[in-house]
Amino acid sequence: MPPPSTFTNPILWEDLPDPEVIRVGEKYYMSASSFHFSPGAPVLESTDLVHWGYIGHSLPALPEHDARFSLNTAGKRPAMAYGKGVWASTLKYRESNGLFYFYSPLQGTDKTCVFTAADPAGPWTERPAIERFYYDLGLLVDDGDDEMYIAHGTKTIEVAKLGKDGFSEVTSKVVHASDSYLEGARMYKIKGTYYIWLTKDWDTQTVLKSTVGPFGPYEERDVIRGMRTPIAGCGSPHQGALVDTSDGKWYYMAFADAYPAGRIPVLAPVVFDEDGWPSVVADYAEGDEKGVWRLEYPVVGVGAATGGGGGGGEGPAKSAKRFEFTGSQLDHVWEWNHNPDNSKWRLEDGQLVLEPATVTESLHLATNTLTLRTTGPGSIATFCIDTSKMRDGDRAGVSMFRDESAYIGIHHHKGGSGNASLVYVDGAKVAPVGIPVGWLNGRPAALDWECVSDGELRAEVPLKENQVWLRVKVDVRGAFVGKTQTADRKASFEYSYDGEGFEQLGPVYTLTQSMAGYIGYRFALFNFATKALGGEIRVRHCDFETWEPTG
Repeated sequence: MPPPSTFTNPILWEDLPDPEVIRVGEKYYMSASSFHFSPGAPVLESTDLVHWGYIGHSLPALPEHDARFSLNTAGKRPAMAYGKGVWASTLKYRESNGLFYFYSPLQGTDKTCVFTAADPAGPWTERPAIERFYYDLGLLVDDGDDEMYIAHGTKTIEVAKLGKDGFSEVTSKVVHASDSYLEGARMYKIKGTYYIWLTKDWDTQTVLKSTVGPFGPYEERDVIRGMRTPIAGCGSPHQGALVDTSDGKWYYMAFADAYPAGRIPVLAPVVFDEDGWPSVVADYAEGDEKGVWRLEYPVVGVGAATGGGGGGGEGPAKSAKRFEFTGSQLDHVWEWNHNPDNSKWRLEDGQLVLEPATVTESLHLATNTLTLRTTGPGSIATFCIDTSKMRDGDRAGVSMFRDESAYIGIHHHKGGSGNASLVYVDGAKVAPVGIPVGWLNGRPAALDWECVSDGELRAEVPLKENQVWLRVKVDVRGAFVGKTQTADRKASFEYSYDGEGFEQLGPVYTLTQSMAGYIGYRFALFNFATKALGGEIRVRHCDFETWEPTG
């Protein structure tokens, strides 16, 4: 069978916003925002820009000295990092010393963390933080003199020159000011010309161009204005990265708002005119200034898939896959909600052993909740769980997890067997205390959140056996813009005692389509205590598959 001549957008129907994409030799690497999940800033690898596999994380953990990033529930108002953590960050390779550099201005702090690695799969080494918050930054390693620069800012765009080691600022200069809101800076040097690639007012991609040096002066030109995606219910592509191929072609990896799944990567070719101005290859009808990002483009080049989301391998695939817990570490597709308590989980005898790490009534305050991105247009995740060592007051299960969450699970009532129920709970919610994002020191800052509801029990039946399969099936087709904006996207929750015949528990759940927290829905495995620590569940595997919702 001949290889395909085109690729289809989206590249991955997964929540991977603010993508940074680079090429080193014949391999491509992508990083993305991860907010309050840990480890943070997932790293994906590809040989063709289309098929990607998760290989690691640039941020091994959120700041461990800060209780907010570890769901410390002490005190009258529990500390939480919802809405904070890893926003738009930058990843680049420095050929002179063979190191990858990752910079992230962590929301919830007022500084920019720095990590380096000889291999993007890790391990990553933490370096001294830069005592400036480089909002939505983009790194350039100048191929002429090996100097390092960071473009950053919002309405005011600055370029900072770093020290020789890349761990401090030498000087900084404002190179552009705008009445429009700007974000997502990426900085490039292409054929001797300097570019700063920016998103403007959420749906417009603009570019600054300088032929005289990194500090300008710069000219500005819009590249796309409100361009439409061919994917129903999704917003305009924006805020991503340019990347070249080894034969000199250029591509733009943007994301499209595709809630409730989140923000999903889309790819298109880029061409430069004789004056060096870039444009995105798209379709324009007569009188249509916005244009349409194509569903299909010619393949980037020949290359076997590394694997991962959208292509098989380690990530959620287009067909069924089983995630097992037989190795010495978790697959890189998994991320914890906030930092985990590593003393309360382990891989043992081919199983994930998950102990309660928190005494709480709230799913959103439960430490060691393990998450997995949903994949569009629809996903099914099925977990096989041994509940025999749960204790009185323990609550474990599988959630459709976001700021508004629902779950199917086990509520244990007393010690011993036969004292537990299968339950369906919805209405669990956290939300910003006031507004989600404020303004601090000239840049957007994520503000505090609070627990609104622990949820309501909607259905309950006796648990008949200690081993149970819990399944969540969800429709995450875009419902963010256009005619689909009013369409409900739903999830159903099922259980089985043999892994074959499943029965639905409770009503279907309607997902929120809001942008609160800027993340998409995830599957989440949890186990928390309401009375005392000491119990455990054992998870044998997770079966993951995609499906095609209709209607």
